[in-house]
Amino acid sequence: MSASTPSPTTWLCPQCGRRVPARVPACRCGAPQPATVPAPPPAGAPSEGAAPPLPASPRPPAVVLPNRGVAQGFDEDLRSPKEKPLFAIGIAFSSLCWLLLVLSIFGIFYGAIGLAFGLVARAAFLGWVRGNGLRVSERQLPELHAAVVRSAARLGLAEPPECYVLQAGGSLNAFATRLFGRRFVIVYSDLVDACQDPRQLEFVIAHEVGHLAAGHLKWAGYLLPFNLMPLLGAAYSRACEYTCDRCGLAVVGDLEAAHRGLIVLAAGGRQAARADVAAFMDQGRDAGDLWSAAAELGSSHPFLCKRVAALQDHVAPGSALPAPRNPLAYFLAPFTSVGGAAAGLGSMLVVVAVVGMIAAIAIPSLLRARISANEAVALQTVKAVVAAETEFVRTLGRYDRPDCLVAPRSCYAFYDGPSFLADEHAQPAKNGYRFSFAMSSNQEEFSFRAEPLTPGQTGNKAFCGDWSGSVCVYDPRSVEMPLRAGCEFDRCQILR
Repeated sequence: MSASTPSPTTWLCPQCGRRVPARVPACRCGAPQPATVPAPPPAGAPSEGAAPPLPASPRPPAVVLPNRGVAQGFDEDLRSPKEKPLFAIGIAFSSLCWLLLVLSIFGIFYGAIGLAFGLVARAAFLGWVRGNGLRVSERQLPELHAAVVRSAARLGLAEPPECYVLQAGGSLNAFATRLFGRRFVIVYSDLVDACQDPRQLEFVIAHEVGHLAAGHLKWAGYLLPFNLMPLLGAAYSRACEYTCDRCGLAVVGDLEAAHRGLIVLAAGGRQAARADVAAFMDQGRDAGDLWSAAAELGSSHPFLCKRVAALQDHVAPGSALPAPRNPLAYFLAPFTSVGGAAAGLGSMLVVVAVVGMIAAIAIPSLLRARISANEAVALQTVKAVVAAETEFVRTLGRYDRPDCLVAPRSCYAFYDGPSFLADEHAQPAKNGYRFSFAMSSNQEEFSFRAEPLTPGQTGNKAFCGDWSGSVCVYDPRSVEMPLRAGCEFDRCQILR
């Protein structure tokens, strides 16, 4: 057999000259397998009479996307359509939760303790990883290091994250994290071994780098209250996963490699090479039944079969049919979900407990803040009326009602001067307080007082000012101050 003739088990790439196993439909350089070399039939091919598969064929030709080189920043076109609106809702909800905590001294205290505990725990974990994991570098697993560097450059990160390979007892997983601005990607060793095609592993690496480039971890702490919310918190997490799958595809540039990279997580490396991609996507149509949909709605990650279909639809819109969910699953999900940001009844109870704690801390603080604001407005009004009456008596030689101080010409036609009092200080009630004015028959004495409409709820203090120019404060629940043309200063405390 000549050097140019492919063997039954391999084929020669016409673009780079590399020999490629016959079961691999595309070369590492991206060139598809020549049509003259038949690919082995996939396992589990649909039998006659079975439901028609998705538009993607069991062994679709490799879809090679253009390499855009080094990006100047994260490409917003890679974000899944649902991520941005859910992020906006999360920011609004989390901001409200943090505001309620900040309004309470105890809330700030507990929040600081929680933040410190989280940082210490993460730092301790990363310290353990750095001592027990294999750090990827130009000298250590250089091909994996090159994949990290390419992913960072393509997705707009100024510097590639630190990458570690860690033994985890057979788990097929990888994740990204950060601590004080430092970025990390941890890949479990069994996942590295399972990815028989290097492009599959590069897809996984790029997916995790995508979390860092898209800012998902940057906002993770702030969005913690939202992430605990049933349904919506998990929905945001799933939208982020779809975004990062697009990031992985953008880096690898090959849809077939991206598909099989996801299938490795589902069935391992050996089965991923033999899997029927179209049949796996077909599973997504069955994932909308009551129990499956309830499980996914409470999970932080979409079903793998739906992630494969989402990538297919991203490259060829309309080629993957949507999988509708049973509407009853939305009511069932918070109680039966098996994973995610707000999984199961236990997480539901945690959310209720957290909301209850926030309410117990924040509501009294808000009530006290409102009472203090009402009292400040009432005292300011009393002082303003006393000052206006003092100026009025100097000008006209007598005291008069607040409405005459606001519009002097309505009470004294001969007066052609400015007003003595703003209209807002002559209102009978405002900000939870009612205001009363009393004057002697000769208009030589007066009193003006402010009392809360509902003592203990709209205000705790009452105020009284009179012709002497003094203002005093008292507790209306224990002191009864008759409405007279003068304050009883022996029953209240004069304000200096």
